[in-house]
Amino acid sequence: MANNKSSLCYRTFHPIAKEFQKEKFSLSHQPVDDFLKSQWQTSQKSYLWLLYRWGLALCFGVGVLGSLIQQFGAGRWFIYLTDWGFLLCMYISWFGAILVTIYHFCPTYFDNKPKVLKVYWCSHWCVLVVATVITFMYWLFIFPNDNANASDLYNLWAHGFNSILMVLDHMLVAFPTRLLHVVYPLILGLVYAIFSLIYYLAGGVDVNGNPYIYEILDWSQPGWATLMIFGCLVLVVIFSFLLFCLYKLRTMIANKCKNSKLTISA
Repeated sequence: MANNKSSLCYRTFHPIAKEFQKEKFSLSHQPVDDFLKSQWQTSQKSYLWLLYRWGLALCFGVGVLGSLIQQFGAGRWFIYLTDWGFLLCMYISWFGAILVTIYHFCPTYFDNKPKVLKVYWCSHWCVLVVATVITFMYWLFIFPNDNANASDLYNLWAHGFNSILMVLDHMLVAFPTRLLHVVYPLILGLVYAIFSLIYYLAGGVDVNGNPYIYEILDWSQPGWATLMIFGCLVLVVIFSFLLFCLYKLRTMIANKCKNSKLTISA
């Protein structure tokens, strides 16, 4: 029967329907140590998780530093959404490493400091969604007309490894994913769209002297640019849903493997 709570339809769609409750906009979540632990650890502290967080932070730190040296372009490194995303990956990885380090040595420190964890949760979600959308957009729409080499280290880092590492992190962290949190990466996308328009109106050019940042976001053709922005925002919604599905997969596997070797006890 359709009302049977054990039915496949109910088990599939009821959890999704619950995500559209008003309180799901909130950045409140308990327990707070979900933001500071791995989904796969069983003990309160994990040296492996601490080492992983710092390894990820150093990985992104080296990657961003290398791309700044290689692609600085008289400061134009900072105009590209790719580099915004890359820089944000470094920011969130260092943010997470610092939080986990504090928690590792003082587990009660965050009991009365929910705001910093809310910022971390919102930031992590924005970076995750934006990184995956950037990777998809670049290889599908920009790379075919780009002069860059697909095997170039910067290309692989900023348009591939970044999103791979963020999705990996998404499958390791313990905090939840909320569908209605899609509003946060949407706001970030609109901020970049406004920046690109201001940059164009101010006479800004790309590294090759063209009067745009990306050819597909050329404000001399406002109709096309607006359409591209709308398309990118739609992609943000789609990727948010796909990443939510990965979160549900993560928790489903974790619930079945609580006592297996997949958990971290070190």
